[in-house]
Amino acid sequence: MSEGEGTTFMQWRERAQTEVRDDRPKMRAVMITAAIVVVVGIAVGSVILLLS
Repeated sequence: MSEGEGTTFMQWRERAQTEVRDDRPKMRAVMITAAIVVVVGIAVGSVILLLS
């Protein structure tokens, strides 16, 4: 493997890690939103079942 290929791979790896780092806040927000929706859904379902 020549040095040019190694540098290219290192640049690609660094770019991939940077993209993953940039996506984490979005993914975290999506997961928090999904968790809130699930909890609210369970709560509403429980109330409906108790009232029926």
